[in-house]
Amino acid sequence: MVKNIYSPLSGALAQERVLEIISNNMANMNTTAFKEDRVTFSLLEAEPEKAYQPPFPQANFKQNIEDVYPLHGNEMAYVGIADVTRDVSQGPVIQTGNPTDVMIKGQGMFAVQTPEGIRYTRDGSLTLNTDGVLVTKSGNPVLGERGNVFVRGESFEINHRGEVYQDNQLVDRLLIYRFDDDKALERVGLNQFHYGGEAAGRTRVEHPAVLQGSLEGSNVNPIRNLTSMIMAHRSYEAYQKALQNFDKMMDKSSNTIGDLR
Repeated sequence: MVKNIYSPLSGALAQERVLEIISNNMANMNTTAFKEDRVTFSLLEAEPEKAYQPPFPQANFKQNIEDVYPLHGNEMAYVGIADVTRDVSQGPVIQTGNPTDVMIKGQGMFAVQTPEGIRYTRDGSLTLNTDGVLVTKSGNPVLGERGNVFVRGESFEINHRGEVYQDNQLVDRLLIYRFDDDKALERVGLNQFHYGGEAAGRTRVEHPAVLQGSLEGSNVNPIRNLTSMIMAHRSYEAYQKALQNFDKMMDKSSNTIGDLR
């Protein structure tokens, strides 16, 4: 009976994690270039041959507790989170006409200089600071081949290769990178990512496809996420009821059946 309660408990914890991820997706439906996360489950199969240490101290009487209730291995199957994957599919094109809005079509991320080091983002909703530097909404400079990208006013052009021109003169070229392993990109807030993989896994995109005056919308599918949220919520309620039933049964076995009269 004690072990049986862990099966619905594992399912409830898994659904709780699903609800957290879906809630984050729904909250970023209108976030520029946001990529939704998806959860896959894994069946943690029984391992009765393994010998785990009992989770409680030995009884203070002569009979060994292992002879009364052996806790060797795991005789039941549980549910666990196998993986949380990021959907890197292209979001919709949103035309703004703003010259400081830049969108990447296909693979690639802008390099951004932050106080914590270089971060990466697909959010091209840029602006100009007082020094004429192209910066993100959080004020961090977007990097070009020459470092910070300086322009005078908003009368500049960015072609499809990411080259920045002003008065028909090449000012700089935006640094755009692609990554072999998307799992090495960790969300760090402000719609930015930290790359923690090998240096060889990060390569420069030599022939990017850049659109000036447009932004990439979020690729979150609201209908699918809302449906998944309802299913996860109903599953969580079912697991919760199962836990309550197990709790009632243990209460009766301890206080009613075991009551000495």
